[in-house]
Amino acid sequence: MKIVCLQIEPVLGEVQRNIDHATEMISKLMPNDVDVLVLPEMAFTGYVFASKDHIRPYLEDAETGVSVQWAKMQAMRLNAHVQVGYPERRVVNTQDQAQEKFYNSVCFVSPEGKVLATYAKHFLYYTDEVWAEGGPAFQSIPVKGLGQVGFGICMDVNPYQFKAPFTDFEFSNFHRAQKTDLLLCSMAWNKGEEAPKKENVESKRKPAKSKARPDQAVGESQSDTIGDEGEDDDDWTDEDNEEDQEREAMEMQYDTVQYWAVRMNPFYKQNQRPSGDAFIVIANRIGTESGNLFVGSSCVLRLSQEGPELVGVLPANKEGILQVEIDA
Repeated sequence: MKIVCLQIEPVLGEVQRNIDHATEMISKLMPNDVDVLVLPEMAFTGYVFASKDHIRPYLEDAETGVSVQWAKMQAMRLNAHVQVGYPERRVVNTQDQAQEKFYNSVCFVSPEGKVLATYAKHFLYYTDEVWAEGGPAFQSIPVKGLGQVGFGICMDVNPYQFKAPFTDFEFSNFHRAQKTDLLLCSMAWNKGEEAPKKENVESKRKPAKSKARPDQAVGESQSDTIGDEGEDDDDWTDEDNEEDQEREAMEMQYDTVQYWAVRMNPFYKQNQRPSGDAFIVIANRIGTESGNLFVGSSCVLRLSQEGPELVGVLPANKEGILQVEIDA
């Protein structure tokens, strides 16, 4: 199975610019190149909206919105399944009254251009809470040719509101119970703290051990920098100190990937799955919005009884396309 993650740096509110940019980035992909394409959370709108009024012009319908239409078009062009994150508007009839509800959602589209699932983020980050409602539940569905497919959006992988016990592992326990084979996660995951100033980009911590190959990820544990999605529009890069930039980027990459791997812990304790190992596919974004430093590191992890294995990963600070093949 050929998996592709698109890691982009969207500009807040510039939807058409972001769509055009993503389209150009994947323009060389052909149908034989990909079976599943995953984009980040709120890929074309940007992520940090201050209120319901702020996000209202960018809300989309689950069938006709611009993000969903793009996903349908690319799914049919590539003969592949496509997942894209977007802000969703639903109209719900309650007690003979139409009521608007806003969700942070992803669409999952078949190669025929049909929406197979619309999943609304179940665990909200504080940035979501100012405008969105939490989705009703985690979700996993059977998909022909892919097996049991589960969906996730960023904060979903964390303890609920960062208040639940760390070892509850709500998201991964659900998908283990559902026998999910392929987990597709769209992210707007940040460093969990204010974006570093240019004069303070050098890390003062040492890297921890990793099961990943050295050329794939190096850095440290994320146990002290848990983040989901961060204030200050200064770019974190420093052209005068490229070594420090790259060290910081590699550490953020490893912090992030290691934390995601830890949050999949229930998959490592199970008996051998009859259908083989599970995989998690994570598409994250880069850049800053209102001080939130998004840390990229889009990756694919094999989740086996022996533990996590890093199949492929992108840098923390660069746009790119991750292409891997898995034996799912």
